[in-house]
Amino acid sequence: MSTTLPPRIPPRVVEHDDPREPRRVHWRPPAQTLRGALAGAEAAIGSWLVVAVVAIAGYVATAAAPELGAATWVDAARVGSAIWLLGHGGALELTGVSITLVPLGVSLVALVGMATSLRRVRPATWWPVGAAVLCYTVLAAGFAALAATPGSWRGVLGAPVLAALGALIAMRGRVPAGTRTALDRVPMPVRVGLGAGAVGAALLLALGLATVIAAVAAGFPRVMELHAALVPHGVSSVIMVLAQLMLLPTLVLWAVGFLTGPGFAVGEGTSFSPGGIDAGPLPVVPVLGALPEPDSLVGSLGFIVVLGVLVGAVVGLWVRRRAAPLAQTAIAVAVSALTAALAIAALVTLSSGSVGPGRMAEVGPDAMAVGVAVVWQIALGAAVTALAVHPETRAVLGRVGGAVGSWWAGVRS
Repeated sequence: MSTTLPPRIPPRVVEHDDPREPRRVHWRPPAQTLRGALAGAEAAIGSWLVVAVVAIAGYVATAAAPELGAATWVDAARVGSAIWLLGHGGALELTGVSITLVPLGVSLVALVGMATSLRRVRPATWWPVGAAVLCYTVLAAGFAALAATPGSWRGVLGAPVLAALGALIAMRGRVPAGTRTALDRVPMPVRVGLGAGAVGAALLLALGLATVIAAVAAGFPRVMELHAALVPHGVSSVIMVLAQLMLLPTLVLWAVGFLTGPGFAVGEGTSFSPGGIDAGPLPVVPVLGALPEPDSLVGSLGFIVVLGVLVGAVVGLWVRRRAAPLAQTAIAVAVSALTAALAIAALVTLSSGSVGPGRMAEVGPDAMAVGVAVVWQIALGAAVTALAVHPETRAVLGRVGGAVGSWWAGVRS
């Protein structure tokens, strides 16, 4: 009878680290940091490609033109990079002409791209957000080096700001616990006012968009006439339409300046406002054919500022449903008016600038004037719907009315 012995396992010797030797520290980046950096790269490269492809397509469509000389597709890519950086607050300098007017369509594409890319990461901390913003900024510096124009580097300074805004949009509803705790310490009237101010700014932008659509529809024959005279070819026509779409958000802000009263300028000495229209020679851009004529009724619509007051009334209803005591409601109304004014004024600042030499160095609305107009219009409308009809206000007015009635009855007797 044979017995099977178990397999022999060699003994393992556990070696202890010598305390006299330094320990090796293996550093690992925080969770989701690499995914955040990839999201920032995806947003930067994706939005850059949108602009660069259009610029290269424009070069291909006009490659046979003698004016281009020895230009190559690399030069077209450089122009696309400069335009991309212009959408981040840079400047485009070509043949002695400085262009500082921000094509907000490019900014919007980059903002949406950043928010969408980072949203897919589902960040649980701020580490992936910081990595995304940093990677986006580094790529912006690379595009500035490719553009190789003096004013393009200004866009590198605006790139982290725009990337951070997109990241904040992506973090909506996913704020880390520590940050959420800090936000909860903000007084309730201030939080309500910030939300109401955002609603007011969004409503003004929606009205501006509706105004631009109505103006283009009314002046469509003239727009198409200018378009056909400028770009008769098919590919060039598509490129021109895409380029004008990049200017659509800028035109929306011009319309907001018009609706709130101060209006806007398209060249030094010109004015397009509901108080009067003083036009002059315009840049050769087909969509500008939708601007009103000096003798049109649009220049006598001074009462149109009532739309801003109506927006303020909607803001007041928003505040009224979320802030109960009269004092808190008053604070929320003031914060909402300031928030809407600051947001619109900041956007209007981006929609103003230079598009050429001479009189074309002054284009767009006056941010200060538009901000002041938004403050009083939002505050007036919100005061009516949130403060004047407040129960405490009615109670005070009732007591004052009773006291005045008693005094008058005593005087009559």
